[in-house]
Parts: sequence; structure tokens; C-alpha cells
Amino acid sequence: MRSLRNPIRRGSIRLVLQMTPKKNTEHRAEIRTLRGGGRLAVERMPGMESFTLGFFLPTGAANETRKVSGISHFIEHMMFKGSKRRSAKAIVKAVERVGGLINASTGREVTYYYIRISAKRLELALDVLTDLVFNPSFDKDAMEREKGVVLEEMHMNEDDPAQALYDRFLLAVNGNCAYGRSILGAENSVKSMNLKTIKDFHRKHYAPPRLIASIAGGIDPDKAQSLLEKKLGPFRSTDKTIIRTGVPPKFKRPVKVYSKDVEQAALIVGFPSASVMSNKRYAYSLLDAITAGGMMSRLFQEVREKRGLVYSIDSTHQPYRAGGMFTVEAGMREENLLLVLKLILRELGRLAKTGPGKRELEDSKLYLRGHWALGLESTSARMIRNAMATMFFNRLLTHDEVVGKLSAVSVDDVASAAKHTFEEEGPAVAVMSRFDNGKLIEEINEQIKALREKAVGNNNFGSK
Repeated sequence: MRSLRNPIRRGSIRLVLQMTPKKNTEHRAEIRTLRGGGRLAVERMPGMESFTLGFFLPTGAANETRKVSGISHFIEHMMFKGSKRRSAKAIVKAVERVGGLINASTGREVTYYYIRISAKRLELALDVLTDLVFNPSFDKDAMEREKGVVLEEMHMNEDDPAQALYDRFLLAVNGNCAYGRSILGAENSVKSMNLKTIKDFHRKHYAPPRLIASIAGGIDPDKAQSLLEKKLGPFRSTDKTIIRTGVPPKFKRPVKVYSKDVEQAALIVGFPSASVMSNKRYAYSLLDAITAGGMMSRLFQEVREKRGLVYSIDSTHQPYRAGGMFTVEAGMREENLLLVLKLILRELGRLAKTGPGKRELEDSKLYLRGHWALGLESTSARMIRNAMATMFFNRLLTHDEVVGKLSAVSVDDVASAAKHTFEEEGPAVAVMSRFDNGKLIEEINEQIKALREKAVGNNNFGSK
């Protein structure tokens, strides 16, 4: 089971809220209410010989207290340790023996489980996923063994400078809260997990009425709904507990340097952005594409292609239900760190002051439209997109609606998004390296101040 630092891997959120295809009599995409509660987003894709089925629960690390930090991720692991009908091996074998894929992901505000499999295996997929999600055995011995697995996952992440820095960055900008702690939790919280706590959390957060099932591919929608309701029948719940997801705290803007014996220094520059509910997210999607979201982006061309300072440099817009975060990340030799930071801040300053060029903006819109279109050929992308739209908007977003909103984004809109970089004296910056902490922090702060003053000029740049 993969466990991701974002609810859905970077880039995926760029797809999941984007579009359903233009009206086509051969396609059926709709949201249905399930008998007994819950919703089903179903999209029929004629001609496809497979489908992807996902069970989404609106719960994750944002619903955890410090005491049970990491429990959502731990439960995701425990689901694969066996149900009351199948052993751990039998769960995987049922899917893989016929060529299917089964996996899961835990995020801040959503946890989901999915199967991609041949169109002939609809009942099998529904049976396995329903059994996995709503009928876990929660064996004590398996729980103790899985604690060791999760601790090894923590150690693996700690050995990855980029991941280790990202976890520290979230804690620095959000504080010790549900949006600042690692999705994996802390060693002490994982070690203290017990069956009662796990069962109580599962019973409350995994009630069938909270389920958003999503299926896309070569399936019959009516048959899918009928079979799903049949499989869910034994697990119907009358629990009407209202579960509210936390709200991200005010984004702090520290400069942090973490000393670690690493071969390559890691760098993150970040600032607050728009929520998934805001139309401003389209401007941030374009800022992402222009900054470092692809090979034609400004920073990829300047920092990697022209100067050869990094192997990878990437930007990401991570929206939540309330609020969001925009980051630029890169890895480089320590002697190149300050230069790479200067180039990142310089480009963000230029975008904040003048915005992108008109041709550059149109090229980025074209890039995003094409990128989203590629997702239309993937049952997995459609499944995720429809589930997320159902969860956040309770409707499927149309192609024309989304393309229209993207097309309406102006040069000034992108500039306004970039201006958040330098509000309140500058962005949050985190570095992991072997450099001397105090000296490096001073140099970074001086660099931010100089570039901010240059970028602000007389344009009142940085005002809210």
C-alpha cells in the first residue's frame, strides 16, 4: 500500500477535479445515491475491456488527534492484513491471479482503496473491496507485526532527503496539528496503537453511509449499483455521527535549515494558495505549469537545462477543503543551494510583478487542457476525478465548465497568485543540508529581503 505525502500524488489533483467528457451518447457519467446511504459515481466507457473501482472515505490525517497520529494510515495497512472472510494472502490473490491490481492511499482529507481489473470481473472486484474495507479482521498479532512495517516505512522516508524535508516543512508552516504532522504518524503514536482504538476509529469513520464509491470503464452502471448495494447490505449502518475535517491553520513563513549528513541538499519554497473549493485554484494550476510544472516551465529551463544545477525541480499546488499550499522543490549540490534559491525567488518575483507573457499563458492553458485530456483515456484517472468531484461538489464537473474557467484566467490572476510568495516578508523556506545552520539562515534571509525589495518596487507588491 503506498502512503503519500499528498492526498493524491502530486499532479493527480490537477486531473481529478477537471472534467468529464463532452456529451456523448455512448458515455454515461452520473452520481447515484445508494440504498442504505453512500454515493456512487459511475462512468460507463464503451469499448474498454477493464474498469477501475475505488472506495473513498472522507477521512485522513486531518481527522486525527496527536494521540492517535498516523491511525488513518495504519488502518489502511491493517485492511490488507485480512478480513473475516479472507486471509491477507487471499485478498491479494483473488485480484492478482486474474491480472488485476489492488492498492490504497491515505491523505489528509481522504483515504481510498481501489482495484483495476478486467471488465469481466465486476462482481469479484466489488466483493473483494467491500470485504476489505468494511469487514476487516483486525487481528492483534497482525497489528503488532504491522507496527514494524510502518516503522520501517518511516525509516525509509527519513533516508530520503526530499521526503524528510517535506515532513519537517509541513510541521514548520502548520505547527503540531493535523495538517502539520506526518501522515505516517510518530513512532510513539504508532507503537501505542491498540485494537480498541483502531476498531473505534474504523467504526466511526468507515460507516457505509460515508462511502463514495467510484467506478469507470467497461461496466453496466445499473449492474454495478445493484451488485454494490447487495455487497454493502450486511454492513449497513445507522451511525449518524457528524465528522468534521479540521481547518488548516494560518500558514507560517519561517526559514528553517536542518542539518543532516546528506549527499544532496534539498530545498522547499512555499506559500499559501487557494482551496479546492475556490475558482482561484485555476490560476494556481497555471502558476504551477509556468513555474516548474513541466519541462517547458521557467525553472526547469533556467535551472536545469540552461545551468545544469539540478536533476529535478518541481512545483505543486496542494489544495485542501479550506486553504491550500503552493511549493517549489529541488535537490542540488550544497554549493549550488543559494544560487538555486535565488533563481526560484527571482522567477516568482517576476511573475508576481508582471505576470506571465500572454503567449506563455496561452501555451500553459493549452498544456493543461492537453494534460487533462490524456486522463480521459485512463479508467483510473476518471475514477479518481469523479470521486473527488462527488466528495467536494456533489456533482460531476463538465468539460465546458472547466475549460471555460481555465480560459478565463488572466495574466493579472496568475500575478496575483504569485504575489502570495512575498507577503509578510517572504515565503517559507526549508533546507536540508550539511551547511552551518546559523550562517545559512542569515544568508537566506538576506537573499529574500533583497529580492523582495527588488520585486516590490513601487507597485505595493505584497499587499493583500
